[in-house]
Amino acid sequence: MEEQKFSFKGVFQKSKEYIDTRFKLFKLKLVERSSRLIASLIVDVVRAVFAVFVVFFLSLALGFYLSELLGSSSLGFLATGGIFVLLIVLVSLCENPLERLFMNLSIKRFLQKWNDEIDDDEEGKQD
Repeated sequence: MEEQKFSFKGVFQKSKEYIDTRFKLFKLKLVERSSRLIASLIVDVVRAVFAVFVVFFLSLALGFYLSELLGSSSLGFLATGGIFVLLIVLVSLCENPLERLFMNLSIKRFLQKWNDEIDDDEEGKQD
């Protein structure tokens, strides 16, 4: 067997390769996690847009329904607008608790999406 000699040049080269590999791995994990977050954000925005459409059409339906009940189109839509003003006032009164609730939910969701890859690895190790 041939004995290998200790070489600073070899150690330096292997250290450089190791650091380069770790940096590439870090970049790939960052890209993966960022893309997961961006995809989740896009899905949430699409969901919110559809929710706005649903609320809009339900508001129209409520306006027409109340118009029939009250016998006047303007009164029906005025009543619908009044309901929304009442909802705005309620949300304004509960602004701080709602803000904290949504902040906590968004942080939990962000961290859950950020750490999904880590959870996948842990599940793979357990099997």
